[in-house]
Amino acid sequence: MNRIGLLSSAALCFLAASAIADPSPAEFEDARTACRDAFLARDVDAYLNAASTMIGWGEVESSGFAREIELCLAFADFLDGVNLEEVRSRAAALTQLGIATSDPGGPPTADGQLEEYLARAQGDDSDMAALAAEIAADEDFAPSASAARDALETALNEYVTPIPAARAEQNLTAYRALARVNPEEARYQERIQRYEAAILAAREQLERTARQLEGRLIRTVAEFDGSSWARHPSSPRFQDIRDYVTLYLIETASGRQSLELFINYTSRDGWLFVQGASLNVDGETSRLPVPRWFRDNDTEIWEFGSITGPDAISIAQRIAEADRAVIRFNGQQFYDDYVVSDTDKRVMREMLAMWNVISAD
Repeated sequence: MNRIGLLSSAALCFLAASAIADPSPAEFEDARTACRDAFLARDVDAYLNAASTMIGWGEVESSGFAREIELCLAFADFLDGVNLEEVRSRAAALTQLGIATSDPGGPPTADGQLEEYLARAQGDDSDMAALAAEIAADEDFAPSASAARDALETALNEYVTPIPAARAEQNLTAYRALARVNPEEARYQERIQRYEAAILAAREQLERTARQLEGRLIRTVAEFDGSSWARHPSSPRFQDIRDYVTLYLIETASGRQSLELFINYTSRDGWLFVQGASLNVDGETSRLPVPRWFRDNDTEIWEFGSITGPDAISIAQRIAEADRAVIRFNGQQFYDDYVVSDTDKRVMREMLAMWNVISAD
């Protein structure tokens, strides 16, 4: 007779205990793996801990869970020194302390938080960038070694591996999350230090460029009142050259400065008669709040509008930091799309950095 499939009467009594709540899949997998590993290693103490955890669940509803619990408890017949009464005592103590099952009314445990993070990482529509940011910011998250922790670590590594080194901020966040998950891995701390240094160097370089940029701006001054607008040396000189989006530094006759986000559409094929425009930044679409569109022409035609005030800065920041930004010009009958160039994004980053410097001064 195959004794593995049978339970002692004492074990059957344990399973007949009243249920508190079914374990989560991650909790169950941890206990199942611990039980099998302990049995193979003939580690009595580890087996007692795993079996006690399972017994503490009481009668589970899942037939799959129940079969695995039966198998784990059947291992007791093949281990010397196993006392099922001791298992019962340990299970009672775990249940009394609330360790065997999650307490829905209490604060989440480290293992409970681990289960939530792992479920999100393994979901079909998982947002790994958002998940990495949340884990990196979770100072209370310190999961113990387990199969679930290993699975979350693997998911984060699969997410960060293809990220280009140039995306230092994204890499830094991912490695900070990995360091939360497994702080013993020295490679994560090394990567954190590397990307922190890269980000600091880039910021210092951008600040130096910003301080130099104000004197290099190409200004156009109005003879009537002395007001002016100034463009970055890398922004288009003429509107009929190409589609573009850029920032101009505007200064009134009294010396008051502000930024203007300028959006330009150019065509050699005919008028689009732009009535509005939308912006898609890395998949998120919003309307551009341009109050009025203007148009002009010579051998080419161009249509343009601008945004001022806080919206100009916030929209420019989104475009400047985007992986991919697309402006859709909506005309009377048709539309045309402009994928914002790397040059336009660089210009806006430098103009924004300059603005931060002169605003602080």
